[in-house]
Amino acid sequence: MEQQKSVVALNGDIVSYSQLLAEDHDSTRAIVETFQQLVTGHISANNGTLVNFVGDNFMAVFSNVSEALQTAISVTSEIERRDPRISSSEKVRFRLGLDSGEVSIADQQYYGDVLNIAARIQTTAKAGGICVSGKVYRNLDEPALRFRSIGKNKLKNIPELVEIFEFVDFPSDQTTVTGSSGLDLESPTIAVLPIHIKNASNLVAEAADILRQELVHRLTAVPQLTVVNAKSEVGQEQGLTAARYYIETGVHQHGDRVRVFATFFDVTTMNIVKSYKWFVAADGLVELSERLAEDVARSIEVELIVGEPAGLYAELDDPEAIEKIYLGWYHLRSDIREGWSQALELFGQVADSHPDQPYGHVLSAFANWIGAANGWSPNLDEALLRAQQQAQKASENGDPTGMSQAIEGAVYMSQGRHREALAAIEQLEITRPTCDVTYGLEGSIRRYLGQWEKSVELLDTAMRLTGVNKPWYPTVKACSLFIGKQIEDAMTVAEVVLEYQPKNLEAHVVLAAAQTELGMSRRAKATIKAINEKFPAVDAVEWLDKNPYTDIERVKYWKDALSKTIAASG
Repeated sequence: MEQQKSVVALNGDIVSYSQLLAEDHDSTRAIVETFQQLVTGHISANNGTLVNFVGDNFMAVFSNVSEALQTAISVTSEIERRDPRISSSEKVRFRLGLDSGEVSIADQQYYGDVLNIAARIQTTAKAGGICVSGKVYRNLDEPALRFRSIGKNKLKNIPELVEIFEFVDFPSDQTTVTGSSGLDLESPTIAVLPIHIKNASNLVAEAADILRQELVHRLTAVPQLTVVNAKSEVGQEQGLTAARYYIETGVHQHGDRVRVFATFFDVTTMNIVKSYKWFVAADGLVELSERLAEDVARSIEVELIVGEPAGLYAELDDPEAIEKIYLGWYHLRSDIREGWSQALELFGQVADSHPDQPYGHVLSAFANWIGAANGWSPNLDEALLRAQQQAQKASENGDPTGMSQAIEGAVYMSQGRHREALAAIEQLEITRPTCDVTYGLEGSIRRYLGQWEKSVELLDTAMRLTGVNKPWYPTVKACSLFIGKQIEDAMTVAEVVLEYQPKNLEAHVVLAAAQTELGMSRRAKATIKAINEKFPAVDAVEWLDKNPYTDIERVKYWKDALSKTIAASG
């Protein structure tokens, strides 16, 4: 007798199975047999039913979406942990897809479109990845924290478009997630377009090609920058459409002189970010190529990766010190203790080698404050004292960014000295107003003082001044919006931050409270669960109490929202 049942279907398929068999038949078969046991065990543990496991493919069904997703995560995570010495390219991995809907069951056989759609969704996943349909996504407790939309897709033999979401928050993943938002938190991609050559001799044309090759080579050395070498016409090179930034170069010959130009622009706005121009003798083009590549790459590095403040530090007449500053910024942006420690050492070396310049001192002050704020310094009070002393040295040496005064204010705020913090930022002077960190620090202080509108304004300024925003800025903005009772905006910003930084406690705390205030109790409970899983040693309400907010009523409102959901979560 045929039976109808609503299920969640999970389909898995081993990536490049035929190729693996051809390369090593016996080892591949042994791995698949091990995987069959692994998959069967996880399906059973999560109350699922294995429909079949044929060759490299399996199908399973579950009664609810949480158990189906947990199986997919467990299978993928265990495979990744099996042998961490194996490189990513050599691992044997599944692609996994989920859909929900009705099936017919007859003679222990399962039939229905949901099985076919799950199998097709699986083909859209990355190696070792999980993709789910919109129906599955909307029935999960925490889609905003764990998924990224990849749009509506046309799947083979499926007449209607299927909305698909990619899972992006594996427990073992320590990296931030790339996505798409107006906050510019992503790692930037730049395309180097074909070079324009006009009225050029054969020798000049050949030298121009060398010039472009040198530029591509130098740009690929910039950490966290993706470079597309667009050798063909615009739009024909694979990956070109994914680039937000283009660099266009040209060589125009006039007799024995050559005009060389480069233009760096933002495709989304078509605004020119920077332009460059050189005039050289026709036989001097090759000699120019290395300097051109260095000048262009370094300025792009400042605009898109390091941030404008680093451009000021290039005024130091010491290439070794400049390099240490750049490296320190990279390490500090890693948002991990090891990166912070390396940055602190590099900035300290610059302060020692240039004691009469403000830059090494102010960066050391900032790094010490960051170490105290994140709990990375072994002694909080000592770190804050060092930050204050170094900030004072930077001020005495004429810090043009105002960052040193902002750090003093931040230190006072961390110590609960609210009046002194306010006095420090009210006296803040910036002679070179291009330092995003200064505005970010002031915005953070004004957030704690309850001046949420001014805080949002300052943080927006900080984000405009840097090509790649630090998640810290929108995190503080989310807090400011929440205390200003701009609940929906606070939730939206917190969600975007968590797409890129899944282990950001402050963003989680904003999100849970905002979801509670908006009546999204199921989502709020899931966010509290995520906090407990990711930060098991943290009590969210106690943590919030330790933040130096001066307006007790605003914090009470926040704590009440958290406490309500924590109590409801049991």
